[in-house]
Amino acid sequence: MADTAVQPQPPAEREKRNAYVSSPSGSRPAKETTFREWVVANQIGMKNPPQQTCAFNGHGKARTRQRISLTTLAMLLALHNLYPSLRPYTQPFFQLSYYNASTDSYLQGWNDVYFVISAAIALTGIRGIVIEWVIQPLARASGLKRKQSIRIAEQGWQAMYYGFIWAVGLYLWKNSSYWGDFSAMWSQWPARPLSGLMKWYLLVELAFLVQQIFMIHVEERRKDHVQMLSHHIITTVLLSSAYIYGFYNVSNVVLCLMDIVDVLLPSAKILKYSKFENACNVAFGVFMGTWLITRHIIYPMVCWSVYVDIPSVLSYGCYSGSTGDFLSAEIPNSFAYTLAPYLNLENPICFSPMIKYMFLTLLLIIEGLSIVWFSMIIRVAYGVICGRNAEDSRSDEEDEAEVEDQAPNQVPAHLVAKDGATTDPIETETAPALGRRRSNGAAPVRARGRGRVPFDPSERKALLGRIGCEKPT
Repeated sequence: MADTAVQPQPPAEREKRNAYVSSPSGSRPAKETTFREWVVANQIGMKNPPQQTCAFNGHGKARTRQRISLTTLAMLLALHNLYPSLRPYTQPFFQLSYYNASTDSYLQGWNDVYFVISAAIALTGIRGIVIEWVIQPLARASGLKRKQSIRIAEQGWQAMYYGFIWAVGLYLWKNSSYWGDFSAMWSQWPARPLSGLMKWYLLVELAFLVQQIFMIHVEERRKDHVQMLSHHIITTVLLSSAYIYGFYNVSNVVLCLMDIVDVLLPSAKILKYSKFENACNVAFGVFMGTWLITRHIIYPMVCWSVYVDIPSVLSYGCYSGSTGDFLSAEIPNSFAYTLAPYLNLENPICFSPMIKYMFLTLLLIIEGLSIVWFSMIIRVAYGVICGRNAEDSRSDEEDEAEVEDQAPNQVPAHLVAKDGATTDPIETETAPALGRRRSNGAAPVRARGRGRVPFDPSERKALLGRIGCEKPT
């Protein structure tokens, strides 16, 4: 009988074989990449993504993926440069629209939406570059562990963005007529024109809010996910409405008051992840004091100015959308007049007590969310006074978990106390042996999560880390 040559498997068969891993119940398909994980892994250019490595799934085939943000911007730039006939359509993505050369100022319009979209995409790409190619490699080179470097990179990006945009906003506020006088915020209304820097500043802030609404759905969910989502949506509605109605001044003040604390909090967390606990506690104290002053003393003064100063500085009625001249004290009974400025800048822009209270209500909702967060800050401060280290209770559940760097059978006591991890073994219907001490002396695998659901995502991640698997971040 002639020897039969071993035929190489076709690529399709090899891919099908590699798509299965062993499990207690036999072969099963490997977990598919979710849309959230794909987006997180594809924020920037071309790169070999980290693969999930495990003792029972060792193929780990590296693949080059087309990333989202820079690819999209590159396509727009290619269309803009290669096809001059398309430039009237692509130019709003890259330049501020509605420039008036005679007054060296800008107006608003629907083309601003394209700039916000491109800015949100660009911020996503810049974020990925700063995190993956700048801060994280520096953190790793300094000797920090992988998860610590990731956390420092994420917080470093937050500190960099908010530090830059807050400095721009403070420059605009400091050189304005309403510096130190909140009633002056309303004296120029309804002036439509605004400077190029003010327009760029407001649109970039709006783009960042839009990007944040998207990113909090694709990244690790934080404990205050609902509050953060509500805050971003309300702030987006408030900022876009104030932009259309011409309330640039109050938008500048509110954003400055909000952004300063978002500079200090990431800075404190960077110190925490770097193990500078005493410096972290001091920075957290500075953050707490700044939060109290800006969000609970000065910010309510802005809300009070909306309530008191507007009736004395402004006259209720309708104004010309193009010139800002007063037209009539009579305000239409229909609610549709509030949407007229959104449809066309030439439409009359009316201001009534109802519109004032709509803006004031949104501002007060943001203040209410700040009060909820400040109660969390007070709990952290109380813990510091009682001898514990400062820890942001708004952080995601993985901030302190170094599962891949711990011994396979260790669950730190502070994580058990922090997250309420049960000390009972994990027992599942498919793999009951995971929860019992094995004959070779291995310790039982214990749940790290809060104990309400046996296998929530954080528990699964901790379990994978303790049995030798590394889940990609």
